[in-house]
Amino acid sequence: MPQYNNLQEEELKIRIAEQFFAAYDCGNRLGKIDFCVTQKQDTKHVIAGEACLAPTEGRETVSLLWAEAKRGVVADIYKPLVQLILTIGKARTFETFLPPPFLAAFDAEKIAFIPYKDILPFFSLNDFNWNTTPSDETSREFGLLYDAVKETLERTSYLFRYDVHENVLREFIKQHLSESSELIQINKNNFVSIYQRWLVQVQPSIDVNWEVLKKNGLIDGDFFLADLLSEKNQTIKDSLFVLLQDNRYIVDRKIDARGLFTASEVFFRDQQKAHAQFWSLYQRPPREEYWDYIIKRRDLLVPQDVRERKGSFFTPKIWVDLSQKYLADALGENWQDEYYVWDCAAGTGNLLNGLTNKYHIWASTLDQQDVDVMKERIKNGANLLESHVFQFDFLNDEFNCGKLPADLLEVLQNPGKRKKLVIYINPPYAEAGNKKTVAKTGYNKIDVAVQNTAYTKYLSSIGIAGRELFTQFMARIYAELQGSILAQFSKLKILTAPNFQRFRTFFRAKLVRSFIVPASTFDNVKGEFPIGFFACELSY
Repeated sequence: MPQYNNLQEEELKIRIAEQFFAAYDCGNRLGKIDFCVTQKQDTKHVIAGEACLAPTEGRETVSLLWAEAKRGVVADIYKPLVQLILTIGKARTFETFLPPPFLAAFDAEKIAFIPYKDILPFFSLNDFNWNTTPSDETSREFGLLYDAVKETLERTSYLFRYDVHENVLREFIKQHLSESSELIQINKNNFVSIYQRWLVQVQPSIDVNWEVLKKNGLIDGDFFLADLLSEKNQTIKDSLFVLLQDNRYIVDRKIDARGLFTASEVFFRDQQKAHAQFWSLYQRPPREEYWDYIIKRRDLLVPQDVRERKGSFFTPKIWVDLSQKYLADALGENWQDEYYVWDCAAGTGNLLNGLTNKYHIWASTLDQQDVDVMKERIKNGANLLESHVFQFDFLNDEFNCGKLPADLLEVLQNPGKRKKLVIYINPPYAEAGNKKTVAKTGYNKIDVAVQNTAYTKYLSSIGIAGRELFTQFMARIYAELQGSILAQFSKLKILTAPNFQRFRTFFRAKLVRSFIVPASTFDNVKGEFPIGFFACELSY
């Protein structure tokens, strides 16, 4: 075994690759990761029972190991492992490249491995600052990861010295990083990355007009979910909007006037070849523990143009929890039993997570698909009542249109009960025009704002501020639900923007509690600006 002590870092990586990973490809650079071991691109795999040579172009890069290299001998090998994890988390590398089964750190003397699944929970923490400098050993985040890495390595003993454990190390690599190992496991951290690859490799082979489909409320992500939550090409969740059945998809399922079940079928343009090749790499369905999360996060599969038109955003759990703490501070520790809660811009209902009294909670949303998602989540344990979840267009529908549950309508119409109503929302932020449209670099989203009934009704009261959807929500709630509590997330334009001067004259609510957070902490939000949570008493 040659000595590596005097090698520079790049030379060390070359020697380690030659000595232990010659059967693999070590020449790829993925993001800012120092050392990557991947499958060779000409790896044979089985499709439809036949061995075939997978084409390099368009194929997923199957990572087997991501590692951090350090020249010389490092006294504490845990530290470069922590630095690697922080680098991955800061760059969100797993959103672009599918993560490997193991991470590692090595120097001139030794190499240490840690299973990726052991640090996976850290990437889902809401109170973890991934913007910390990876090399800053004094940060809270470095300390938390260091303890986790140390505990894992002491438990697994995946630490090998080249001179003492050479044969054991080779056997470990052969056993755990084999190209013929298990299919790639799908989980809540990589399903969006897999979807992005599915868009390129499978979506074009599906024989459907996607633009027409979007106008009817379906997205390509619904076809992906049908694929993902399936076994042997049969979707196992019959509540999804699209079902995969062998060589076709089933959509638009309904009971006709005669009481007969009807549905439309969508086939593949290539006899399902691209579909079969793609899914030969992945293990589906994911573990059942991920199903509810993946269904709930359908919003991450919504195309960017639809997201911008709807202006919808998923509220991070850390701000959900904090907003509910602020409500408890303002309304009392028993507020959930003493007050009613209506989220009239619920999306898939994540803002209501953590609330306990389901008999006092209602959730409505614009899209029936989101209603169906919430009802599916109820079947999986979400603390809501199916009868309290409904489709309602808050900016266009009248309260007495027949869509509201009778008990909620009674709360709205009874002034005494309305004083105990909390309108708890994170409304959409889309606007009719923005800097892009002014500069002619984007399109005018006129249909998402100025065609609403609420815009026309309150234009004279709030002026140009009405071109933003969230102010239309605020205007209607303030004018028609007087006496209630409005607890909402919104931009700070309502406090500072010159164009909102007329709005501020109209909206004279009493601020009870508030906090401000960076918009960048919200999924799908572009730009650097603050978002505030405001709890207000509504009275003239």
